[in-house]
Amino acid sequence: MKVEIRKADFQDLVALKIIEDACFPEAEAATLESLSERLKLFPESFLIAELEGELVGFVNGAVIDEPIIRDAHYHDAALHNPDGAYQSVFGLDVRPAHRKQGIAGKLLNALIDAARKSGRKGLTLCCKEEKIPYYEKFGMVNNGKSSSTHGNAVWYDMILNFEERKGEQMDPKIILASQSPRRSELLSLMHKDFTVQAADIDEKAIEERILAEAGQDTFLDTATKIVEMLAREKAAVIQRENREAMVIGSDTVVVLDEKILGKPVDEADASGMLRAMAGKTHSVLTGVSILWGEKEKTFASETKVSFFEWDDRMAEEVKAYVASGKPMDKAGAYGIQEEAALWVSGIEGDYNTIVGLPVALVDKAIHRLLTEAQVAQ
Repeated sequence: MKVEIRKADFQDLVALKIIEDACFPEAEAATLESLSERLKLFPESFLIAELEGELVGFVNGAVIDEPIIRDAHYHDAALHNPDGAYQSVFGLDVRPAHRKQGIAGKLLNALIDAARKSGRKGLTLCCKEEKIPYYEKFGMVNNGKSSSTHGNAVWYDMILNFEERKGEQMDPKIILASQSPRRSELLSLMHKDFTVQAADIDEKAIEERILAEAGQDTFLDTATKIVEMLAREKAAVIQRENREAMVIGSDTVVVLDEKILGKPVDEADASGMLRAMAGKTHSVLTGVSILWGEKEKTFASETKVSFFEWDDRMAEEVKAYVASGKPMDKAGAYGIQEEAALWVSGIEGDYNTIVGLPVALVDKAIHRLLTEAQVAQ
């Protein structure tokens, strides 16, 4: 789902009015005339969201001189002051059929970004009590009941003061330096808004160098260093071109009998790996490196996986699995979320480490980075 955010124009008015009426009762909804006046006076802060060419939501608001919205602002768009201190939000509307897809968040973040770039002191809006927790997710603070009686409803003033967040770094752009659909799916559990950029590195050269420098380390310790370095190199390649972004690199290997099993080179290699793991316990190591400016969190997670003994049935299942092509892009030639789950007799550790991203550890690491940055300010 790709949502495009752009400025509204007068050709959008009819669609805007339809969405407005679907989102608000008549007493609270803006009239077509009011929407037209707003679009005329502050087009720079009248943004719409399109999904596959369809207008599915919008956000708009005047720039005002004070940190709270008064009823007069709703009724007289001419009170908009292009040089005002605060960006207001008159309405954040999303078609009912397209809600809970992150569209409202994209619209609000786009308006916040625009307000920051324009040098505003903050952003303000009024919301009903049940919406307070939603807006608090964006860093907005509840200033209590509003003096506004717009639409004969009870409203609460919500304010985001930009100086308290000192720039855009508290809400960094997140880039996943991996094309793995499994990692994207796991990362989306905590962040819906991220992009994917594959990093091209010489994995074999890095592995060989670390193995050569291993010294007295155990093989598992050496393998851990390898996945951490591979993850870091992937993140570093992408960060060089995206200095302001938070970049997440990850790499997974399987360790069996002091041998690293990466992605199979062909079907015979895949079959051999799976046959070798039967009746044994192997380790799955996933390295993660999160780079954000000068800050870094690099670590690895290990999960032990045991396979049942090899038998005729497993042989037939492995043959069919390898023929499907599914093992060819996976370390150790299997995905535990696929048919390979039938051969697993037990696991010890984090399941998502096997899938390719220890998402709970990643979530905590990102939170620590953000907290450290706030404390440093």
